[in-house]
Amino acid sequence: MPQSCMPAPAFASPIAPSADPRAARGIRHPLSCIVTIGLCAVVAGARSFAAIGQWAAHAPQHTLARLGARTVCPALGLRRAPSTDTIRRVLTRLDPARLTAPADAGRAPFLALDGKTLRGSALDEAGPAHLLAAMTAEGHVAAQVRVDAKDSEIAHVAELLTDLDTRGVIVSGDALHTQRPTARYLVEQAGAHYVLQIKGNQPRLHAQAKGLPWAQAPVLVRTRQLGHGRRETRTAKVLATGGLQFPHARQVIRIIRTSTEITTGKTRRRTAYAVTGLDTARAGPELLERLIRRHWRIEALHYLRDTAFGEDASRVRCGHAPQNMAMLRNLAIPVLAALGNCRWISEAIRWVSYDAFNRPLDLIGLP
Repeated sequence: MPQSCMPAPAFASPIAPSADPRAARGIRHPLSCIVTIGLCAVVAGARSFAAIGQWAAHAPQHTLARLGARTVCPALGLRRAPSTDTIRRVLTRLDPARLTAPADAGRAPFLALDGKTLRGSALDEAGPAHLLAAMTAEGHVAAQVRVDAKDSEIAHVAELLTDLDTRGVIVSGDALHTQRPTARYLVEQAGAHYVLQIKGNQPRLHAQAKGLPWAQAPVLVRTRQLGHGRRETRTAKVLATGGLQFPHARQVIRIIRTSTEITTGKTRRRTAYAVTGLDTARAGPELLERLIRRHWRIEALHYLRDTAFGEDASRVRCGHAPQNMAMLRNLAIPVLAALGNCRWISEAIRWVSYDAFNRPLDLIGLP
């Protein structure tokens, strides 16, 4: 196993047996075994309950022993994996909060908020599931809630953060969450700080930010990056909020991203604004620019769930299954991203699949 790969904090604390949605009389396979099988199979590339069940059915005895599978013949030490139907029933009924809680690696100094629609999970009588998540700077999802079909993400921010210690935490959000009630909640009730993007959905606020005297402000941060077939330069300027009408606002940052396609020479220039309640003593230009780039990581996480795991094509849709499968993908991605010998998540999945019954267990730290 590569030295750079550390066990994911996913199961740093095991799921309590009290979380089991099954009646005690009918339990044949431990809950922790079923959930760990789900994670290991997803790390190896499984995209559905059928694929997870197939992985479990083909797991050799030494793998089942490490997973803590049910012993059916003590004399011979033979173990049996749970069936596909058992895995499906448990992950459909398991409270998503129980699966998310062990992933919380403790109090995080930074949280990025973003939502994602699971397009393949639509039922005839309801639309697809939509999930709102909070991710740490290290790429671990600390909390995730399902957004009601008739609600928006904005109404679920308090629910998302209620079980997290947010005192002094910096919370970033996209333009959807640049709302005055959200800013007040984060500062006045959650005790957090915010960095929120400003776009056209708030036309008055966007006009105020755009109208600040940027021409008189010096470029405080300039970064350059080469990758994905393009050269990108970011320049950042920061100003005091002036007359910006937004609760607890202290600073506004403007980032201009200029990217040039290496093969064609085509150049694109995009300007982004963000507002923060952090003052200059707590957050200088370098930190603010870094926080905004960190926020883009949660968007990358959601992109990877689609491209590497085919999430939008998944037809998992009953009960809590869409949310729990999404959380297994959330747990798997940082594990795969930590592999030092693979550049892409898809490459990491293939590497794991070459030894599918040992490498996933090693990567999540099972003895």
